[in-house]
Amino acid sequence: MDYIGYKCPVCDKYFHVGDDVVVCPECGTPHHRECYQNLGRCANADKHKDGYDYQQDVVNESSDNNSNFIECKKCGFKNDSDAFFCNKCGNALFEVKTEQQNQNPQYQQNPQNGQNQQGQPFDTSPFGPNVVMFDPLAGVNPNTDMGDSVTAGEVAKFVKQNTPYFILVFNNIKKFARSRFNFSAMLFGGGYLLYRKMYKIGAIITAIQTALTIAYLYLNYYIASNNAYDKLFEATANNDYNAFLHHYAELPQKDLYFILLFVFISFATLVLDIAIGFCANRMYYKHCIKEITKIKTETKEPSKVSETLVKKGGVNIPLALSLWFTYIIISYLPQFFS
Repeated sequence: MDYIGYKCPVCDKYFHVGDDVVVCPECGTPHHRECYQNLGRCANADKHKDGYDYQQDVVNESSDNNSNFIECKKCGFKNDSDAFFCNKCGNALFEVKTEQQNQNPQYQQNPQNGQNQQGQPFDTSPFGPNVVMFDPLAGVNPNTDMGDSVTAGEVAKFVKQNTPYFILVFNNIKKFARSRFNFSAMLFGGGYLLYRKMYKIGAIITAIQTALTIAYLYLNYYIASNNAYDKLFEATANNDYNAFLHHYAELPQKDLYFILLFVFISFATLVLDIAIGFCANRMYYKHCIKEITKIKTETKEPSKVSETLVKKGGVNIPLALSLWFTYIIISYLPQFFS
């Protein structure tokens, strides 16, 4: 059993790589050798008569708590369940063994010559042979400067959700001044920006989109419920262009303006959505660099920078859900006046 990340029951300190660990031959409890010698017995000796098993106790404790946090195997720090790196020591929290490595015997380790059966060096990962680490930085070095002395590792801690995507996007923006189209931002507009905690620009765009949506719904309801437009609808359904122009010319001037305004609002909404899709990643990049720089400047204790990045970064899910329900309510409002 690998005891890295577990605590010595005597000194209550985590085991680290290279520690001299001794295990109780009766119950399997690990101790620092010095702690065991100083105590002169197993720390759980009083439980031996009850058949205590350290490994079973660890398994039970892990199954009860593993949904709430991820414990770093290097330092034992308990991280949020959505973290990729340890917020204390920076160690990667995930490991993945590929299906090919599990099934193909050619990838087995050959300890005699340090090579696999294909003559290639085997993996010397600290987690064991043939183990591929999951990389939330998508291959980008954690120390890569993403702008204003902000590293990729710091960006990963601040972004949290969907880190690999944004690390690659930010790296392209920094190196090549190229971004990607963000379809989520196009679909959800200002709500997406607020979800990513860009509150100022998100609030402005959300207000604009809300106004456009209310105007669109009102005009759509007015046109659909006004009998003056029945002949226009009939001509449209029959694809009769001449009849459509004839009936359109007979409408009162006020109704003509309503149709033009309806078309303009529909076009403006589409243009705004597409523009947000093109600009969202750049806006988020600038937001992240600005906020991370601010956190690093204002945090007096350097050791707490990582903790602050994780706390202030990420997303605002409750706000996103509340905006979604608000939009649904607004969409159904015209039906209550019909």
